Amino acid sequence: MATLDSRSSGSAAWLRQSWHRALAHALALAPLAGLAIGYLRDDLTVNPVRFATLRTGTVGLLLLVAALACTPIGTLTGWRQAAQLRRPLGLYAFAYIALHLLIYALFDGELDMELILRDLQERRAMAVGMAGFLLLAPLAITSTAGWQRRLGKRWRTLHWLIYLAAPLSVLHFYWLDRDIKTAPLRYAVAVAVLLALRLRPVRRAIVRLRQRAAA
Repeated sequence: MATLDSRSSGSAAWLRQSWHRALAHALALAPLAGLAIGYLRDDLTVNPVRFATLRTGTVGLLLLVAALACTPIGTLTGWRQAAQLRRPLGLYAFAYIALHLLIYALFDGELDMELILRDLQERRAMAVGMAGFLLLAPLAITSTAGWQRRLGKRWRTLHWLIYLAAPLSVLHFYWLDRDIKTAPLRYAVAVAVLLALRLRPVRRAIVRLRQRAAA
């Protein structure tokens, strides 16, 4: 009984300290669970492949923007725990984008490399989307503490690639959506604001304003 009580108290303590991590994992996995349930119920619209492709791509972009927002949120609010969410959100974003590409390769590209390469050459949305994915791949591979130790200062430099991958992903979305541009433009504005908030003069000005408000 004592062992069970200690375990439950330990879990409760972890949840109090890491509720933001648990929430991030739950929100990131929810769309995947929704896709799985929809597949099992045969309820993924009349074109399930297109639905799954668009859903995984949209969620991947949303999580990528969320990962990019962690540092600015910490700067604006002083909530340091926001930085703890960058890695899991970034990895979930990469996983969804990889699944997005896998669905395309399996069902639209039919694993035909000639067809896929032709799409990359003829469709600019495909080309910039693949470029964004290739920029994210080394970030996902080197996201562990071990790689951070091995790379040292180069690790931070390498992870600046997200500042290129995010705009390319938004551009992929913009060129992919032929009719309605509202959603891609909103993502473009969000990424532009988040990148501006990461500029050193802007960060310093925000910190000074926050300190004055606290005083």
